[in-house]
Amino acid sequence: MTTWSRWFVPAVAFVLGVLIAAAEMEQDASPWQAALAFAIVAGYALTLRALQSRSDVASLLSGLPPDERWSSINLRALSLAAHVIAVVLVVAFLGARFSGGDADTYARLGAVFAVAYLGGLVWYRSRS
Repeated sequence: MTTWSRWFVPAVAFVLGVLIAAAEMEQDASPWQAALAFAIVAGYALTLRALQSRSDVASLLSGLPPDERWSSINLRALSLAAHVIAVVLVVAFLGARFSGGDADTYARLGAVFAVAYLGGLVWYRSRS
């Protein structure tokens, strides 16, 4: 395992933390609020990095599954999360439509979800 792969997720998290802090400042948040937003994301990243070698879960969350069993667990967890998100999007869409609200956001998110899923099916089918 290379040093780069061990630091990839924390590096992305730090960049994301900076972007979130900048967005907070753009929305007229105080510097304290922006620093807190950065600290939350950075703390998560540093915790993952510190626990990567001691915890299988931290290693998996860092994108470094320890073995095939954990890769399988990760795939099943991602599948469950995708199913839950799909149901939540449909329920939110219907709730917005029935209450007279704007369901456009949920429709667009559902469309992105469907295109990503169908694109994944086509991609992985063509590669197997």
